[in-house]
Amino acid sequence: MKKTRQIAALSMAVSMILMGCQGTANTETTAGAATSAQNAETESSASDQTSGEAVELTIWFEGGDARLPFFEAAEAEMQKDYPNYSINCVTFDNSTFMTKVLQAVTATGGVDLVFNDASRILEIDQQSNYGFEDLNSVLESDEKKDLISEGDIKLSSSAGRLVVYPVNRTIAGLGVKTDVPGVEVSKETSPETWEEFIELGTAYKNAGINGFTMSLGDDPGQAFNLFLCGSGMSDVFLNGTPESQVEKNKQYFEDIISVYAGENGFWDKDATSEDFSAMYTKIQSGSEGMFRAGNWNVAGWDDPESGVGEYQVTTWPSLDGSGNSGLVLLNTRGFGVPQNSENKEAAKIFLKYVLAETPQLKSFETMGSCMDLNVVDMDSLTKNQKIFFDSEVPMYPIDNYVAEIPYYNDIYDAYEKGLINAFNSATTEEITQNVEAIHSAINEVIAENK
Repeated sequence: MKKTRQIAALSMAVSMILMGCQGTANTETTAGAATSAQNAETESSASDQTSGEAVELTIWFEGGDARLPFFEAAEAEMQKDYPNYSINCVTFDNSTFMTKVLQAVTATGGVDLVFNDASRILEIDQQSNYGFEDLNSVLESDEKKDLISEGDIKLSSSAGRLVVYPVNRTIAGLGVKTDVPGVEVSKETSPETWEEFIELGTAYKNAGINGFTMSLGDDPGQAFNLFLCGSGMSDVFLNGTPESQVEKNKQYFEDIISVYAGENGFWDKDATSEDFSAMYTKIQSGSEGMFRAGNWNVAGWDDPESGVGEYQVTTWPSLDGSGNSGLVLLNTRGFGVPQNSENKEAAKIFLKYVLAETPQLKSFETMGSCMDLNVVDMDSLTKNQKIFFDSEVPMYPIDNYVAEIPYYNDIYDAYEKGLINAFNSATTEEITQNVEAIHSAINEVIAENK
């Protein structure tokens, strides 16, 4: 979820190496030329199917062999209609994946589909000057398209282009310990409002443990995504224009920071320096009252041997008094199709099978998440998995401007530095001053780049 900062420098290096053989991708072609090219590719694909000519699709992915059952299930579905189509899967560690994919989509080719978190593929799309296909038309013709929500599309798109074909989701809820002596917690008393969150956090603090934790060392901005987006809000610190939204949301920023830096704060004081791994260690020691709980880790934490103890997952409290309270959609995971794929149309055909029932079941079994909730046996889920597969629970996506604004990383750097200063405020007055400074710093970066 943390953005890959080295990608801009990497893009420059790749561009220098390939300057003599690389053209600038152009996403705007005339309607006649686009139609002609598409017809030619479609005819070629149809010819391959009719003639029985073998077509092998190369898939690059990150995540190790655990992903293979999902890919193979989608391949098996595809081969019912296209028996001459097959896949060849190649895995990389994430840093190598980013390097290889950027180079491939920029000039060298050699891959038909890439699979990773949408945020990473979107960043490569921007750095490669829109090196991926727009998949809107593929999704529109998919009989399973209703599985994909507006939030999924928001996190998988850039400038109206569906860059990533979403397969599953990364979702966060609020974990609440229920076995702390002296602290009464039930489903009825889980914090639905900001005031109830403060009250419960204070109760944990009085009972001798941290009231709340969220790593600030890796990504201080995520805390605000969780609380503000979890309340159904958007444009948390920035909008797509772009303009800083910190001043508009100033009170919410001050309220959240005060949980850490204020006189009555109960946030774990190690949070400004610890990474996510350290945060998880703390949670698994049973020393945190409330914490971020994701659909990727709750099954393990429900094991009595995990160390977390008894807890429950609920929605994020309503921060703005609107009554909106939901889970937070942090990311989607899915496929991108490079524009220079040698088997572009066949790759798009493969995508029409990834939302089928069996591949979706394998997505759940191998990655803990899926788009088709009907494939999940609710009775087989652990107690804290259930909320993530309940279609009645609201789910709100975070903002997504990484692929919309070329200098987004510069904006986010200013935002993060300002947040760390704010979390280290000594007084309420300093919190206010530091939040105002964040607003000014973001606008300065925007002014420098316009």
